[in-house]
Amino acid sequence: MLSLVRRLVRVVKPADFFAFLICTLLAHSVASFLPEGGWSVYGSMLVFYHLFLAWLVIDADRRGGLSPPIFSAIMTHLACLTLVIAYGTGRDVIPFFAFLRYALFGLAVFERNWILAWGKKKKEEVPVTAPLSAAAATTIAQATADDYDAWLQYLATRNSLSRKSGHSIQDEYQQWLYARAKARGGVTTSNPSA
Repeated sequence: MLSLVRRLVRVVKPADFFAFLICTLLAHSVASFLPEGGWSVYGSMLVFYHLFLAWLVIDADRRGGLSPPIFSAIMTHLACLTLVIAYGTGRDVIPFFAFLRYALFGLAVFERNWILAWGKKKKEEVPVTAPLSAAAATTIAQATADDYDAWLQYLATRNSLSRKSGHSIQDEYQQWLYARAKARGGVTTSNPSA
């Protein structure tokens, strides 16, 4: 339960929590004016979902973001509404449905992220590699099969997350090979690209 709360805190801001409470109160108010049964359940769920989704979209951080094509946004919203209504039809078989129906905030967060993800420009990071020094190039040119076997053993035992961002395996191999040659005393110049 604590891990679920931690994940929610990363996704939902405190202002979103207060908006959740206000949307819940407004949904209960609307449900009190509707006839008992399915109408009040569906009405409160749809009012809550739309108010909370509107809050999330208005409060979203959209720096440099463009909206998706209108047809895609409408289809996404209709798909989410289908899920809301399908969830509402299970009100008689879902235990504690009176409380669990407000778990729809997760679907609203998902829909907001899905729709606004269209506007995020994906950065293509092209790693910039510095030219190798003459000593490093010579070391790499003189590599042997034993060096390659040692490299494979190193790869099998190293932490895969330890590689620097923006560096390829080949860059890592060159740096490892240079460090190995330097440790053996075969190289006396400075480090190649870091």
